[in-house]
Amino acid sequence: MKLWRALLPLFVLSLMVSGADAHRLKLFATLEDSTISGYAFFVGSGRAQDADLRITDANGKEVGALRTDAKGAYSWKAPSVQTYHLVANTGDGHVADTTIDAKRFAGLSANTPDTAEDDENAPAGSISAAQIERIVDAAVARQMRPLIEAYEAAEGRTRFNDIMGGIGMIIGLAGLSLWAQARRREKKP
Repeated sequence: MKLWRALLPLFVLSLMVSGADAHRLKLFATLEDSTISGYAFFVGSGRAQDADLRITDANGKEVGALRTDAKGAYSWKAPSVQTYHLVANTGDGHVADTTIDAKRFAGLSANTPDTAEDDENAPAGSISAAQIERIVDAAVARQMRPLIEAYEAAEGRTRFNDIMGGIGMIIGLAGLSLWAQARRREKKP
């Protein structure tokens, strides 16, 4: 009976931990051209509708504020090439954040003028190397988005290995407790 009293709090704690994980908020963001878009979602339960989204620059100055739509999605056109920090807040204690680094804008901004060298070497009516690079970068970003989304969703899930590891830890601690109790009994006269 003493064993069950020792294991019951561990069992209850394990249930509480997995329950808390089910409501963790995550923020997915991707960059296409100069538009940052994505969605906020709860791990294992769906999208975060009508969540506040604050966008700050590298200095912490707020440069944008919007709300997620009915599907938890958002879209924001970046005014310049720099690092942006996004923070989603559902208002009930769930907060998630992510950063879009300025390096990710490389080659994606349509506002970047072609170099004079590219224009001089290109025959009339043809596309310059810089324009081709921007087109290819935009196409790759579009194709990568589903893969990045799947990775973000999978990263947030509780995995079978996590559950088995938790059960193994509980069993190990219970075994350690039983071993310590047996040692105490052996030492008593």
